[in-house]
Amino acid sequence: NRGWSLRRARQPGAHLRVSARHVPPVTPAAISRARGLELGAMSAESPARPAGDDVGTEPPLELMRQRNSLMHSPASVANGREFTPRASDVFIVTYPKCGTTWMTQLCHQIRCVRHAKKLGMPASATAYDESAKPGECFSMRFGEITEVVPWDILAFDCDQNLDDEQFLTGQEPFAKTPLVPRLFKSHETARDVARGAKYVCVARDPLDVFFSFYEFLPAYMGLERGAVSMEAFCDAIFAGASHSGDLWSHFLGWLDRRDENASRLAESEKKTENDVLMVSFEAMKADPRGVARRLGTFLKTEPGDEELSETDLDFVVGMSGFERMRLDASKFDDHFVRRKMWTRVGIPERDWRGGGVGKVRE
Repeated sequence: NRGWSLRRARQPGAHLRVSARHVPPVTPAAISRARGLELGAMSAESPARPAGDDVGTEPPLELMRQRNSLMHSPASVANGREFTPRASDVFIVTYPKCGTTWMTQLCHQIRCVRHAKKLGMPASATAYDESAKPGECFSMRFGEITEVVPWDILAFDCDQNLDDEQFLTGQEPFAKTPLVPRLFKSHETARDVARGAKYVCVARDPLDVFFSFYEFLPAYMGLERGAVSMEAFCDAIFAGASHSGDLWSHFLGWLDRRDENASRLAESEKKTENDVLMVSFEAMKADPRGVARRLGTFLKTEPGDEELSETDLDFVVGMSGFERMRLDASKFDDHFVRRKMWTRVGIPERDWRGGGVGKVRE
């Protein structure tokens, strides 16, 4: 899109830089031109469609809208936004389909490496073993990852207390000691998220976000594949059907917050770090080890925390690889929040088809 510049971070430690002066909306025509898809005779220059055309009269789309609007109760949203985090807490904030689960696993494995060292666990505990059976590693002692990394605005609906400590399961010493830092999943904007913590924000190529979201959300809301047309979905999502708002504002809000923090810190005599770390999905794919190293520095909670060693990085990157995560797919399929959420929004059990291992595929 005109006015949008995205320079992907291709070198270890490189930062995502985005600038926007005029950001037009993503339209079906723009997507068609970019990907060569046959989406009909629509174009950016076409006159606006009358109210009720396509979007307003398509029952599956309206059903998706209604169910999506009920995904979180007002009380749960308020609970997540009004929560007072600790300064050491880390929120993994993304627009949907930007690598949330992947980044969550990276951050969780990093804190588990430090957890093991602080408890004096043997080095073998954090030596990556690709032949290990699913769930065998101590860092995977949880039912589903949302149980150890709560979703901020869904936690209340899932009977989770955001103020609680976070633990692995089991009777071993490592399961009786709280994990630090506490981690939270979020799709909130920089304006709405709970204040006072640290934030890892992942951005992704907008076209890839759109296609991934299109493949995901209708099914997650209990609809048949293809029930909502791509054109209608595009119009709805970028017109605000997503709880997370439009993609452009989400990305730019977090970039502005990071840059404002950087300017303020530059003028301050205090040697503190920026509380926002921006990472691109593309950098995670191109250089997962470099991204893990940056995360390791950002997730330090005490002055004495060491940088991740090469062996630590082997473990973190290995446990967060797609093939490894597929072996533990049930730990990343959202089942902890899905059943309660789908029951609340009225999705018949026969239509419970979304989520699944596709989250790992992404």
